[in-house]
Amino acid sequence: MNARPPVLLIDGRSGTGKTTLAAAVGSALLASTTVHMDDLYPGWNGLDEAAVLLVEWILKPFTEGRTGEWRRWDWERSERAETHIVPCDRPLIIEGCGSSSIASRARADHALWIEADARQRQERLLGRGDGVEWLPGWTAQEDVFIAREHPRAGADLIVDATAAADDVAEQVLRVLQHGADGARWSPWFAR
Repeated sequence: MNARPPVLLIDGRSGTGKTTLAAAVGSALLASTTVHMDDLYPGWNGLDEAAVLLVEWILKPFTEGRTGEWRRWDWERSERAETHIVPCDRPLIIEGCGSSSIASRARADHALWIEADARQRQERLLGRGDGVEWLPGWTAQEDVFIAREHPRAGADLIVDATAAADDVAEQVLRVLQHGADGARWSPWFAR
């Protein structure tokens, strides 16, 4: 295997299926660590801050061969909670809005942009049962991030997430394992 395990960023607007896709990729690998941006955001106004913390706390140490550490945001208490370790001996999957900044893409092997139309995304969000009162403010932050960081333009793969989740996962897994940079990922796939 290569000296450093690969890094995958999965970005897209809310409700596109990033978490489901990250779980599918992680399940197909022998070992991996997944970090959810939802655990990094310091509240509903924290997309930009979390993008910076992702690089500082996780990606910089990982790509330098060191263990990373990050503190989970406790949404109920509105403060940082326990510390989590990111080992540097297995692939790293980062999923969530804001994961694919210019700075994070410079430290990743693959960056994905996941797309679905606004109606489908809203239906998915409503299906979670969390409510969507936060969505207008969050969408404004996504808009600013997208305009500044260009995650779609910088993506190695743009994924249409209107298909069934299994089909989306199969497409991404095929690209990771057999694409141009498949040598980075192939040793990590369960046989």
